[in-house]
Amino acid sequence: MSNSAQELRKLDEGLWTLDTTFTRLGCKGSLRMTVLETAAGLVLHSPVALDKDVRNALRSLGEIAVLFAPNLFHHMYLRAAQNHFPNARVLVPKGLERKIGKIANSEIVTDKTVVADGEIEHATLSGHDLNETVLFHRRSGTLVTADLLYNYQPEHNFTEKLFFRAIGCYGAPGVAFYHRYAIRDKSGIVPFQEAVGSWPVKRIVMCHGRIVEAPEAAGTFTSAWQRFA
Repeated sequence: MSNSAQELRKLDEGLWTLDTTFTRLGCKGSLRMTVLETAAGLVLHSPVALDKDVRNALRSLGEIAVLFAPNLFHHMYLRAAQNHFPNARVLVPKGLERKIGKIANSEIVTDKTVVADGEIEHATLSGHDLNETVLFHRRSGTLVTADLLYNYQPEHNFTEKLFFRAIGCYGAPGVAFYHRYAIRDKSGIVPFQEAVGSWPVKRIVMCHGRIVEAPEAAGTFTSAWQRFA
């Protein structure tokens, strides 16, 4: 279940976010979709439930070129987004169809996948149960991740603050301790860190938590993952 009060927020040239919420087991959680503009059209990272006004606002910005499911958990609204934007490419992580069934016209993301030629870079954290791929939008200098970094702060709701304080992800950007148990092969962490570290990141947008802006953004992601390498 998601919140119907929706509004796109422009963060930079070619970069928008849509903050919403979802409810699971009676608890409300925050959720964010990121919209990246490219010459070929818009990339929707981790699509959320989209009301009619937001769908129209997106179409006014340009063609929806790509629907991007970043990991094996951020897929709840993917099929609904496909129904709204049937001409978009659908990029998904390896293993998602095994989890939720056939996804029409989808492409599995690999190292050779071109998301947006010369405009968006990507790197996948291999050997991890999430099978998450992060994106780097060159025009805005923005790193986009789903669950590999959290940054919960006072503006978040009580339940979220309580939970993320307990797992050490409150008050500053951090990686939840339970990721350690999702790592099947540590050899993929260093190459992943090196790939992300090679990008001139000036902002980190995650699906959950406060966005990290420069100068704090530079090095924050790779440093947070250092203890797992």
